[in-house]
Amino acid sequence: MEDMISKIVDMDKKARDMTDEAQQSKVDYEKEIIRTKEKIKNDYLSRAKERVKINSQTAQKKADDELAVIEKKNAAIIETLDKTYSENCDKWVDEIVSRVVG
Repeated sequence: MEDMISKIVDMDKKARDMTDEAQQSKVDYEKEIIRTKEKIKNDYLSRAKERVKINSQTAQKKADDELAVIEKKNAAIIETLDKTYSENCDKWVDEIVSRVVG
């Protein structure tokens, strides 16, 4: 009878130990899941920041290229206006004076 009680107590202890191990495993897995989740989140954010940086650089390069084209066109227009002014300045002044006076 004592042998039977001893076996029951041993089985109960083993069952409690197994339950404790299962609970600890559950806690360990939950912690691992949280760590993995944070790692994935941080990796994603890091890649997203890198993409934003690259896109920003690309956009800046495109804007600089467009600005250079616009500045070149403006310089050509200014040159044409200056040339036209130089060629016609005296004629325009004479025309304005003759209209005002005459």
